[in-house]
Amino acid sequence: MVTKVDPLAGLDEVEWERLVHAYGAAKDVPANLRALRSRDPRVRHGALVHLSASVTHQGSRYSASAPVARFVVELVLAPDALDREGLLEFLCALAVGIDDERLPAGVPIAEWRGEAAQVEAEREALIAGAAEWADSEMKRGRERELWLRNPFGGLATSPDTVAAYDAVRDELPRLVQFLGSHRSVERARVAYLTGMFPEFAARTVPLLADRLDVETDEHALTATLIAHGLIASPSATLDRVARFLDDQPPLVRWGAATALARASATASRPPGRRVIRVLIDSTVHQDVPDLRIHDGWIGSYAAKSLASIRHWLTAADVEDLADRLPLAASSFNRGHLLDTILSAAFPGAGRAANVRLDGLTPVQQHVLRAVLPVWESDDSWMSMIPGALARHGLICSRSEIEVALTTGGTA
Repeated sequence: MVTKVDPLAGLDEVEWERLVHAYGAAKDVPANLRALRSRDPRVRHGALVHLSASVTHQGSRYSASAPVARFVVELVLAPDALDREGLLEFLCALAVGIDDERLPAGVPIAEWRGEAAQVEAEREALIAGAAEWADSEMKRGRERELWLRNPFGGLATSPDTVAAYDAVRDELPRLVQFLGSHRSVERARVAYLTGMFPEFAARTVPLLADRLDVETDEHALTATLIAHGLIASPSATLDRVARFLDDQPPLVRWGAATALARASATASRPPGRRVIRVLIDSTVHQDVPDLRIHDGWIGSYAAKSLASIRHWLTAADVEDLADRLPLAASSFNRGHLLDTILSAAFPGAGRAANVRLDGLTPVQQHVLRAVLPVWESDDSWMSMIPGALARHGLICSRSEIEVALTTGGTA
């Protein structure tokens, strides 16, 4: 007889009331973790939404996040797991926060560990600050004690951040079994999760390489390509991924180009015209929410990848990208695309306002001519375009740009 193992064994042994999440004491966590085992999908969904909002709120991690991660791993590994794909996605959030902040460069875990050590060294000062805040907010008794015991809440990188990351990382050897799952969505989720752990690359890159040879599902193959690009060496990515640039669906070609752009940026070597062409075409790709990578914002991710290799973009590439601004799938995608275009057209410029409107190059004129009608036609851009222009040294009004372009960009 096989004895069933409870994935939530030990749940009540954790002193949840001494831990915090975004909304205070984590005493509600046990009930929500148990709800993830409910047979009612609505109950499971509500519990996952609540947990995500509390222990990974806006990408932050808290003292409760690492313990939650350890139980979620066990829920994923349970033979009778429910919504395993959603739990794998939650594990990615527990490990790295909002994934688009890690793309396309990958997880800078060495920096995180250094920053967390520095924050730990400042613990006493943080506790003093928490005490001052608690006093100003009239916090008393256990509530005040709670915040003094957990001084890192809300910090972008802290010991809590690294603890949550490591709680998932340490279980990766058990989680990678789902690379062979019969469910393609589980293969896709765990492949992408694997790409968040460069410290395990020696073990996991060969597993990803094996999947590249046999994966047939479009989404799972794309996720595997992205993950390989995030943690493999540039030479390994070039050897294994370049073949996916041709004779594949557009989504797979985008995944391959994304991985190869990452390799090029890492190795500081030209990416090749085919990579650039695929990424340029992908900037107007329709969003793919089911992919669950960068929230499915394919065009936005393509723009960010192009920004990482902007030094190899030609004038014609930049003009081509500028002409695509009105075609981007959403204003979110346009925002990243605009930043990429401006960074390529105005290299080295910044908030010092060092761009002279009476000395614009032909490429710069082309870019600004493409920006003007988008700026004029979409009111939601009234607050976005000036900021984007300012980041690239153009602190000026729309009318000033219009005048400069009317005179050919010269005084």
